[in-house]
Amino acid sequence: MSIKQTDEKVRMLALDVYKDAVMLREKFHQHPELGFEEYKTSQVIEEYLRNLGLDVEAGIAQTGVIGTLQGGKEGPIVAFRADMDALPIQERTNIPFASQIPNVMHACGHDMHMSMLLAAAKALSEHREEIYGTIKFIFQPAEEMKGGGKRIVEAGALETPDVDYAFGFHVWPELPIGTYGFRDGTLMASMDTFEVTLKGKQGHGAAPHQGVDALIGAAHVVTALQSIVSREVNPLDSVVIIIGKIEAGAGYNIIPDQAVFKGTVRTINSQTRLEVEKSIERIVKGISASLRMKADVHYERSYPITKNTPHINKYISLLAQGLYGEKSVHWLEHPSMASEDFAFYLEKVPGAFVFLGVKDEELGAEKLHSEYFLPKHEAMIAGISLFISLGLNPLSLEMLNNREEREYGKED
Repeated sequence: MSIKQTDEKVRMLALDVYKDAVMLREKFHQHPELGFEEYKTSQVIEEYLRNLGLDVEAGIAQTGVIGTLQGGKEGPIVAFRADMDALPIQERTNIPFASQIPNVMHACGHDMHMSMLLAAAKALSEHREEIYGTIKFIFQPAEEMKGGGKRIVEAGALETPDVDYAFGFHVWPELPIGTYGFRDGTLMASMDTFEVTLKGKQGHGAAPHQGVDALIGAAHVVTALQSIVSREVNPLDSVVIIIGKIEAGAGYNIIPDQAVFKGTVRTINSQTRLEVEKSIERIVKGISASLRMKADVHYERSYPITKNTPHINKYISLLAQGLYGEKSVHWLEHPSMASEDFAFYLEKVPGAFVFLGVKDEELGAEKLHSEYFLPKHEAMIAGISLFISLGLNPLSLEMLNNREEREYGKED
């Protein structure tokens, strides 16, 4: 089957299963579940995959599900991944299929990710004799700050059989519906967290000289930490340091003896990541000591940098271009400072993570993690199509070498 014939067939297959995707998306959206609590979600996924005749494993990394489809021809073992969890956000869209769970919402598009992958699994299962190799459909729990990607990789999701390539998509409101975003090398930042506890001495508000004000110390430290970005990092590099929470004090007239603040660090360079960690500890402890306080710093490395494999990225972009034309493919100049635990997959096997446009050119689109985030169903068609195309077209270096060369993003 030629690539041109496959393009036409893929578009038709995507439209054939689109109704299933819409039905699933509305069901998932109405019944969102937080990370590692996706029990009902995983039941829906497991039942759907079993009805397709796939080999199914459930309960992986607590609530994860993997469906395996053996193709009719020899070829690589490929993993497609969709994340399952929702966010602790109260939905305010007022749509008929709005979340029925108070203070929980699919505000990051994971309902669409699952629905697209299940619909693609249905289309591919009906054409398994045309598939080269094996496809593992991985439905992963707890992407949102809980490291479900790390857990499911450690549980063996990429093993038995060993995966050759891994692919994942994420809806992206910065790009129009029907388009894809690609970037070689670094696509998304690492994400680390830290918690600092400063200990001073409690005292009366009328006699500040008799205490050691931990809140004043925290104010000095929080301000000084931003000097890492402005004075210690190469201005051509990118670093974000955010303090998202601070707690101190028991009353308006009491000098607080303790202050605790928490933050996050995002970087796109591995060496910079190490240097920022050291700088945070140096600044916290140095300023604290100068203000007569003791400091405890707990720094935790969370998500790695998400790095795409260039030749695989190029391969997917050619498939996308064949499906919907050159204008559907956007090569991104800069990485995103958002983070993604698909990075744990890409540390183990080559592959790529792709942004899927969901912005409505007429109405615009709310940003990720908004209580109004609700892309149109139609945006899923492009994602379903690309999953199907990846399933029907095994990675071919010959394809890359023979097609007309174009300008592609540069590797970091």
